[in-house]
Amino acid sequence: MSRLPSHPVRTAAQAVKGWFAGYPGWVGGVLTGLQGALGPYLAVTILALAVIAADPGPTTIDGIPWGSAFTVATTVFLMAHGVPAITSIGTITLLPLGLTLLSGITTAALARRFATRSWMSWGLAVASYVTLVGVIATVALSTRPDGGSLIVRACTVAALIAAPSAALGIWRAHGATFGWATQLPAWAWTGARRASATVAWSVALASATTLVFAILGRDAIAASATALGVDGVGGVVLALAQLAYAPTVILWMLSWLTGFGFSVGVGSSYTPGEVATGALPQVPLLGALPAESGGYLVWAPLALVAIAALVRALGRRRGPLDWDEAKADAVALALVAVGAFALMAFASGAIGPGRLETSVGPAMVPVVTAWCGLVLAGYLAVTGVIAARDAAVRWRARRADAAAGSGAKPTTAEASDAQASGREKPADASASVTTPS
Repeated sequence: MSRLPSHPVRTAAQAVKGWFAGYPGWVGGVLTGLQGALGPYLAVTILALAVIAADPGPTTIDGIPWGSAFTVATTVFLMAHGVPAITSIGTITLLPLGLTLLSGITTAALARRFATRSWMSWGLAVASYVTLVGVIATVALSTRPDGGSLIVRACTVAALIAAPSAALGIWRAHGATFGWATQLPAWAWTGARRASATVAWSVALASATTLVFAILGRDAIAASATALGVDGVGGVVLALAQLAYAPTVILWMLSWLTGFGFSVGVGSSYTPGEVATGALPQVPLLGALPAESGGYLVWAPLALVAIAALVRALGRRRGPLDWDEAKADAVALALVAVGAFALMAFASGAIGPGRLETSVGPAMVPVVTAWCGLVLAGYLAVTGVIAARDAAVRWRARRADAAAGSGAKPTTAEASDAQASGREKPADASASVTTPS
């Protein structure tokens, strides 16, 4: 069988990697950080240039300068790194999480290709990423009164993106060993795995819920998109811009599943029990928000209980319950709370003036508390079932032992239960009782 041709992107990456094969290992770290930050920035710039070039009128040359594409790209890129955007319609602080995730995924992929297994390579990847973001932020924000604090914020968020992304790429390519990790007890690792699985499956459930509501609201989405009257290029740009905020809507749906829901402006509320909408921006993506409430939807939070119970049941180790399982549950619950605070913080912000300047996204404390309570309920449900089963097995074993000690022959069911619990005593000829004829 002939060998299939390799993917063009993979071939290009291998060629670039080969160009620097003779250079020191630290070069790979610098390339990782610079390309990781520059790639998403250029992608946004190309989209902005495409919108200007597709303008059918004379405004491309006379009214809209080509340099405005770089201004827009810089604003959007810095928004993905936590810098608020000041526009003609108001201040926008809601993160475009899609672009933030793209930056992290790009950095991880580049680290897997170019970085070496060393702390220097990882540190240089993070430092070069932060440096490039800092340079872009300095050029764009130096004239603003609060420019200094915003530059520090952009660099901080850049470090939070680049550090785990570069580490993940290096780990995927070369593996990693941490001496301190071997010192942690087994129940701590069990709790960490349990928490990550709980959060991951909860987000997956929120994604599926978002897809269902998007299908139900397809008419509203189509009507909103048609009313905008965009051309082909504008439609592509609009779709990509909405993809940047699609992860935010998924986190809103995760908040909806907790029962406390979220709001899109003052006076609005989206919960399983009530939907109160207000005037929304004309964005087709908002047509995927829940339009129904009440009825069977009020039971939606039980889905998170089921997710937690499933993770707890599939991830438990064999054997009876002990204090290590309780410690693992406590670690998992604490990590879920930390993850919930981070996710809900990413999904909150302002998206315009007036009522959209505040109260956009979930209410932090109630949503996190509700999510942790639902996860705890799922964990306790499985723990209760296991404890009840263990108690039943012990009770049947005691009955079998008592019957054997009193001379009565245990029933077949009791003997099998005792054998399954591992507490059945071996047969002893001296202990046998002969029934008189």
